[in-house]
Formats: sequence, C-alpha cells, structure tokens
Amino acid sequence: MTSTVTETPAPLPEEGPASVAGVKLHLGVTDARDDARLGTIVAAVNAKVRRWPCSEPAQGLLDWTTVEDVVEGANLLASRLFRRKNSPAGVEAFGADGLAYVQRQDPDVAMLLGLGPWQGPAVG
Repeated sequence: MTSTVTETPAPLPEEGPASVAGVKLHLGVTDARDDARLGTIVAAVNAKVRRWPCSEPAQGLLDWTTVEDVVEGANLLASRLFRRKNSPAGVEAFGADGLAYVQRQDPDVAMLLGLGPWQGPAVG
C-alpha cells in the first residue's frame, strides 16, 4: 500500500514577500538613513506582488514557483525601484560610449516572479 503525502506550500511571509531587511541585504546597505523610503517601496511592491499569479503558491494553487522565488524576486524588484531614485530620467550612467539607460524589464525579476516569458501555463 502506498500513501500519498501532500506537502502544503509554505505561506508568503506575513510582512512580505519583500522586506526592508531583504532589500538592504541585496543592496549592501547597513545604515538606517533610507529606511522610511525603503519601507514605502517595500509596501508598494508587496501590494503589487501579492496580486500577481506568482503569489498563488502560498495559497496552494500552483506549484511551479516556490515561495523563496517570490521573496527573492520581490526583494530584487524593490531594490530596483529604490535605485531608480538615482536615475529619474532613466539614465543609469554616462560613459565614453554615451548614455546607459535603465533596462525596461529586468529578466531576473521576471524569472523569479514568473512574469512574461517565465509565466507558467494557465487554463481558461
């Protein structure tokens, strides 16, 4: 006789998936100077990401994206938005070859959050 064990997916962190601590770790920031700004960005990212299909594993609906992927992707997205304060016009850097612009879509964020070409199959 075989028994089937159904593993319940771990839920997304209640305060997350992104967190100020996670974003600071990703950016290598150790001071609290920008915590208020980071908190605002993290709240916005969490509200958005929880509405996307990538958050459904936490509800037990899908199994091709893990909670860890969603947490990391949300922290990357929040980090990217925080860094945009240094490039409000979309210019990331000036160099000998001219301007370097902020990339329109981040493939790492898309991969971790299951967006665009990384989106899982859906029915209906």
